[in-house]
Amino acid sequence: MRYFPLFHDTQNLSVVVIGGGEVAARKLALWSRTEAHLTVIAPRIVPAIETLIRSGRIRHLAQFYHDQQLNGHQGVITATDDPALNRTVSEHARARGLWVNVVDDPEACSVITPAIVDRAPVVVAIGSEGGAPVLVRSLRALLEGVLPATLGRLARFIGEQRPRVMREQAQPRAVWQRFLSDNGLNWDEHTPARLSRAERGQNAPGRCWLIDPASDPTRLPIASLEVLQGLDGLYSTQPLPDSLERFCRRDAERHRFSPETDFAAKLSEGEQILLVLSAAEQAQYATELAQLKPGRFTPGAITLAAD
Repeated sequence: MRYFPLFHDTQNLSVVVIGGGEVAARKLALWSRTEAHLTVIAPRIVPAIETLIRSGRIRHLAQFYHDQQLNGHQGVITATDDPALNRTVSEHARARGLWVNVVDDPEACSVITPAIVDRAPVVVAIGSEGGAPVLVRSLRALLEGVLPATLGRLARFIGEQRPRVMREQAQPRAVWQRFLSDNGLNWDEHTPARLSRAERGQNAPGRCWLIDPASDPTRLPIASLEVLQGLDGLYSTQPLPDSLERFCRRDAERHRFSPETDFAAKLSEGEQILLVLSAAEQAQYATELAQLKPGRFTPGAITLAAD
């Protein structure tokens, strides 16, 4: 690992951007979502940067670059259309001990900007050491679809409640585990009530899920990933296919399926259970499965059994 991921505290951070074109505008738009103090240096700027300047978010110096302009800043981003100038700025920044990001030139960078999935305060950063930007964009698009839009609100709620839970509960970690098992990753109007239930020591209702080992996990709906990562136990007659195993919670218990297992008791304790049974096995144990009312994973859909 050449590049180590760190989250930079941008409060009171001063960053200077060299360049006034569209690439610089995209950098400034991203950085304007932080708390950093931003300065852009360019004799001419595109309208997108003018808009940011009018908002009061960015300071503009309508000048050609010279190295003294780096004084007083902690970070430098150079995004001109002149590769030689970008390299010069990088050398000047490094000589001053400043971190520097050079657009489209990883070897001239001391830091590189990851692809970001923003659910502030939850932020996911994805990088490839600058070598596979198209792959990184594809991963970001995948995560944008997986992570709920309300995840940030949920994280803020947890952050607000955490000191009280730490103070009042003997086992706060167990409270949060019960809460997240019940609530999932979304925020809705019932979220506070689910926390209250978790604090009273009540487990979320258990649920049984069913999947055919021949299914292609990559064709399952995005919502199934949250279920698979929240499992407590997996039951199958054969070793799980690697293609399915990698999507399931690593520390969930693995068991051999038996119709003699008291699944009803496990569900009453709030366990989330996955049964991995072939079509023939599902037919063989149809009576037992009917009692469990499992939700079923099929390509493109999750089907819940009627109560």
